[in-house]
Amino acid sequence: MTVTWKDVADRHRLRELIVNESKAKQRDRYRVVQIAGEGLGQERELHREQIAAAVGRSRQFVDHWVGCYRTGGIEALVPKRQPGAKSKLTPQQQEELCAMLDAGPAPEEGLAAYNGPILRQKIQERFGKLYSLDGVYKLLHRLRYNDLMPRTTHPDTDAAALEAFKKKSCPRSLPRFEPLIPTNAS
Repeated sequence: MTVTWKDVADRHRLRELIVNESKAKQRDRYRVVQIAGEGLGQERELHREQIAAAVGRSRQFVDHWVGCYRTGGIEALVPKRQPGAKSKLTPQQQEELCAMLDAGPAPEEGLAAYNGPILRQKIQERFGKLYSLDGVYKLLHRLRYNDLMPRTTHPDTDAAALEAFKKKSCPRSLPRFEPLIPTNAS
């Protein structure tokens, strides 16, 4: 397996990149191409198995990154960030969900606050999109909501009974106790 240099300066540039690269996997991508282009010691043309053994990677790794260099040069040796899956909800639906979360549960629902399973059900009913529970929590974080919120006051809470409890069980000031001072027993 040999590589024909796309640019005459690539050989020297690869050496610099290898020396300056701190990430081992990226450094190995550069090394694979360098070895395929220059060889090892006296051997000029190596098989992919020999290159893989020299770098400590698989034959597929060698094939992939040598192929990337052949098609795109040194710039193709840096992998591109993968975009990930698109959101199931459209931006308009996400805004609707945010408005629903900001408003909170309606009194007739009999809920103090929404939780993950309830939100999962609401999203399915309202938008027809099925999320896993983990997916609901990730969606909340992407929308800048925190799933760990302080408990709100329950709708059935009696304010007068709560105040009476506070006055009865939480005195305004606690009595100060004097520390015990050891006496000298002689």
